Amino acid sequence: MRLTVRAFLAAAAAFFVAATAWAGEKSITIGVLTDLTSFASRSAGQGSVDAVKIAVSDFGGKVLGKPVEVMAADMQSKPDLAVEIARRWYERENVDLIVDVPNSAGALAIRGLATASKRVFIPTIAASAAITAQGCSPFTIHWVVNSTAIARAFVNALSEDGARTWFLLMPDYAIGKAFAADARRYIESVGGRVVDTVFFPVNSGDFSQFALRAQASGADAIATGAIGTDLSNLIRQAHEFGVLPSSKQRLAAFVITVSEIHGTGLDTMQGVWAMQDFYWDQNADTRAFARRFFAIEHRMPDFTHAGNYSAVTAYLNAVQAAGTDDAATVVARLKHGTVSRFGVPSTIRADGRAIFDVELYRVKSPAESKGPWDVLKPVRTIDAGKIFDAISPQCDLATAK
Repeated sequence: MRLTVRAFLAAAAAFFVAATAWAGEKSITIGVLTDLTSFASRSAGQGSVDAVKIAVSDFGGKVLGKPVEVMAADMQSKPDLAVEIARRWYERENVDLIVDVPNSAGALAIRGLATASKRVFIPTIAASAAITAQGCSPFTIHWVVNSTAIARAFVNALSEDGARTWFLLMPDYAIGKAFAADARRYIESVGGRVVDTVFFPVNSGDFSQFALRAQASGADAIATGAIGTDLSNLIRQAHEFGVLPSSKQRLAAFVITVSEIHGTGLDTMQGVWAMQDFYWDQNADTRAFARRFFAIEHRMPDFTHAGNYSAVTAYLNAVQAAGTDDAATVVARLKHGTVSRFGVPSTIRADGRAIFDVELYRVKSPAESKGPWDVLKPVRTIDAGKIFDAISPQCDLATAK
């Protein structure tokens, strides 16, 4: 009897140790690498962190029996700082997934870290098409509309609206250079002409000289890749100097958010062309997420925030379906079948490029708006096949599968 009791106690102890070990296994950790204090903090920032937390909460807070933890860091829109944080997260803090990253130069470097560390990277804001071109990574999914697709969509839309000559006003860093190159390529392909290109430094306070130069150019369309406070300042000053609104020149904001439109006001923003892969009032799914987000942030979500929600939701679904959090297996699962972006189907190619339809909008006038956040008027849906380039021959498909 004594042996039986002893054996029983030993077995019970072994079970307890095993159960404790299972409960103590590392969580699934998601790192939100965002801009909390610099020029992109409004369009990313705490809103991005909250969107990820909502996604985790909606999923139930666990996957495969493991708790899902969310951590965040301020990259201040500095590429070097973003890379430093990402390296620490991947190599020393066992972060499984990094999202957000509102800087293309930083995202390009983190793509390499993800490959070396065999961890998942889903840039949801950085838009450079190079992320899935040169050196594409089998561990990276490019979730947001890229620079090539944005440029092609705007050029085609405004060309159909009669624009033949263009003035390009772009930020003097990676995404601005990409926007300028892509826009010029598509403008010339439809018989248009770029009359001038200006690159401005980040956090520029005075845009008056650029706005007046664009007006003096007589270009049919002014296309800008300004982001965050730079974009708001540019449009305010263009309005103050009489450049906007204009019946002669159209302004296309390549990267614009609902928060920027709301903050600047429809009096100033009306008529600006915008392209979005998420708008809070688009359908029942977008409105449901918007209500959750508004309860926390007291504002409607931007496409940047929504991208984090849908990306993390897709990732967690893939982990659940794969039965493992192994990065290569999870990414392979994401590339298998269709994922949902608030009811809009999306597929992910071998190179990691997410493919989906987008919506073209124009900013409403005050008379057209029915409420404080009713700011965008839909123009038409743009089919994914008309805006996303084919897989780049520079991408090694053998490693992208």
